[in-house]
Amino acid sequence: MSEVAESLQKALDTGDHEGVVACIPYARYLGIRAEQDDSSGGRIYRMPFRDELVGNARLPALHGGTVAGLLELAMQIEVLISETQPRLPYPIDFSIDYWRSAGAQDCLCRCRLIRSGRRIAQVQAECWQEDAERPVAFARADFLLRAVDDASV
Repeated sequence: MSEVAESLQKALDTGDHEGVVACIPYARYLGIRAEQDDSSGGRIYRMPFRDELVGNARLPALHGGTVAGLLELAMQIEVLISETQPRLPYPIDFSIDYWRSAGAQDCLCRCRLIRSGRRIAQVQAECWQEDAERPVAFARADFLLRAVDDASV
């Protein structure tokens, strides 16, 4: 098993959600953090605002790719954390609906694992900024679940 896979497995075994995020380079670049959601008992994923993430400087608005990256990574991390067996989620289908521009502030995301079977996991996620009742984007994804030993991490 690779060094990254071992770090990931250790983070999952100890419940270190920040350690899981740290194993994913793009998640580190975006600054994604997994936080406890006190209202639901689940997790919220936060992408802190940085000027480098702005796609339209006139508004200013975050680049749509960073919002999509947050949603996809949050869903993958949610599957990783929720799985009882060490299996890596590979995206096989991803769709996103943008509902409004993401302004120059932190983005928050909540995921819902719809189904996790032997080979496929289905997840949906919602992204918002100030008010969870005014979402910025909504995404759905299907992931192929592969054993850590079958994957090159």
